[in-house]
Amino acid sequence: MKKFIPILIMMFYLGFQGHAQLVILDENLEDVTNQTITINGTPDDTYFKVQLYFSNTGDEDVDVFVTKHEIDIVEGANNTFCWKDYCFSPFVFDVDDPITLGSGEISLADDFYTEFHTGGVAGISEVMYEFYSEDESFENVTITVVFNIETPTSTGNILASSTWKLKDARPNPARDHTWINYDLPFGVQNAQIVVRNLLGNLVHTESLSLGNERVRINTAGMSNGIYIYSLIIDNQVVQSKRLVVAN
Repeated sequence: MKKFIPILIMMFYLGFQGHAQLVILDENLEDVTNQTITINGTPDDTYFKVQLYFSNTGDEDVDVFVTKHEIDIVEGANNTFCWKDYCFSPFVFDVDDPITLGSGEISLADDFYTEFHTGGVAGISEVMYEFYSEDESFENVTITVVFNIETPTSTGNILASSTWKLKDARPNPARDHTWINYDLPFGVQNAQIVVRNLLGNLVHTESLSLGNERVRINTAGMSNGIYIYSLIIDNQVVQSKRLVVAN
């Protein structure tokens, strides 16, 4: 039995040594993998461009694909993305031609960015981009972009100066339930945590109390897969995170 232990350890080590890992970076090359970026603006801001990069931190070459998930788009607005210096229409959600990255390489500025056109309409739109490989050479990673297009109000000023927090769900992946900790400042009129699937369908809503609290989300009735849970304060999405359900 002792002879097999070093062999198993070596197999375990070799199995992970060459495994690639993809990291998503913002325009400042900060790691935003599986996080949410919020873009604030007004209907007078007709156009936003969000520059993103991705880096291969593994030891093997990878072919990277992307899929767009429109969680919620305000009527009259549209979201597009550009891939390998070609910008698609708002009705394209997937790519057929991958971007190949060698070990330690980072994508170019023209390789990927997303554009949002407000259409002069106020409202909150939310889009998630999922990067993956067809041969599963690295774990899928996502970036969620929230476009908060609102006319400035006193409530918006309160939110900008307040200290709210949305913590990671635990456990995640979840089986029959998960806990989400949060912190809400006094002065907030109403707040909720909502859970949506990748099609944007609402599957759960939880009203929140003020202060440093936590809520229990029942996931037993949810299908296995990836969900997005969002903190909404006074009808504004302030942050979103990913939840995996594996019953």
